[in-house]
Amino acid sequence: MALLSPKVIAQVSGRSSGKLGEMSWEWIMRADGQVFYRLTEVNGRRERNPWTLTTRLPAAEMQAIRGGKTKATEVLDVIVRQHGHRAESGARGENRLPGRQPGCAGGMRIHWAWTQ
Repeated sequence: MALLSPKVIAQVSGRSSGKLGEMSWEWIMRADGQVFYRLTEVNGRRERNPWTLTTRLPAAEMQAIRGGKTKATEVLDVIVRQHGHRAESGARGENRLPGRQPGCAGGMRIHWAWTQ
């Protein structure tokens, strides 16, 4: 019997532009506190990169954010910023995508940009 991976409770994505071209990145936080990222697109070409583990939140922090999807997304945004990215300015700071995203609770995303 295959084990199911923990549910994704927050997801952020964005684009960066630089000398190497335009890239899209995706970050997720799972219900067990693991945070992963991957490169998803380079110059409009889809990439199939594996998820890379960035950190695992302590149990105490996970208890504090279990109450709401918004809090989990805010915490993930802070982690993304700590790794050299920043949130793009927008009217609401987040975009709700149509329908549910596969594996993402509520389909919430925050868009961010690379800082150099």
